[in-house]
Amino acid sequence: MSRNIDVHGLTYQPSTAGNPILSDVSYSFSEGHMTALLGPNGSGKTTLLRHFLAQIKCPEGAVLIDGKDVMAYAPKERSRTIAWVPQNSSGDSAFTVEDVVLMARYPYKSTWEGDTPEDLSVAQEAMQTVGVLDLRKRNFASLSGGERQRTLIARALAQTTPWILLDEPTSNLDIKHQMGILDLLKKRVDEGAASVIVVMHDFNMVERFCDRAILLNGGKVVARGEIGEVLVPEIMRDVYEVEFEVVKKGEKRLFFPVREIPKE
Repeated sequence: MSRNIDVHGLTYQPSTAGNPILSDVSYSFSEGHMTALLGPNGSGKTTLLRHFLAQIKCPEGAVLIDGKDVMAYAPKERSRTIAWVPQNSSGDSAFTVEDVVLMARYPYKSTWEGDTPEDLSVAQEAMQTVGVLDLRKRNFASLSGGERQRTLIARALAQTTPWILLDEPTSNLDIKHQMGILDLLKKRVDEGAASVIVVMHDFNMVERFCDRAILLNGGKVVARGEIGEVLVPEIMRDVYEVEFEVVKKGEKRLFFPVREIPKE
């Protein structure tokens, strides 16, 4: 069975005042891809992902996950399908890093079932993969922003879902860990372990690690498709109001913001 997240004419306006946050958004996120979700601040990126998680109620048929209406999923079933890494996180000092990562195994348990040897093994492997295994007994609340972010990514990996959604997962990471996290996500996609949708602002990272993108502006889809069809200087100029210089580097391109374009 082919896995897709299909969006059909999704419009979201939380109140009658103001413009819609999302307006007639349509796109098919296909399995086997690392898709970048792009757009200026306030363009509707996080709101779109929240619809996939049923954190915002969708109109019937507006979002289908693997052919099934998102609102028809039971909570545990949805959690076995999609893992979520939010942009910001707060922590309770009662939970250790290991506790947080093991929360990912909840969708696979009965109500009072404890952690199994398999759960512990999956969690340990995920912590090892992102480099937080040595922090496993630390209180989550005591961690730096970057350590928390890597812990949440470990939790998403331990959830072993076919879809992983991430909202600016590298915003709190240094350049070494940015590269490492994006590389491991790309490998998960290349190995067929998961499909990834990631909100990003760094076009050079998008060019390097993603193969598809969708660009939002003012809640509307401006461009979609292969990276070369979306990261087009003229389109980026109109959306971000910044002039970009593009330099070819081997098979990839480098994007340099040159100047801000004054509003007319």
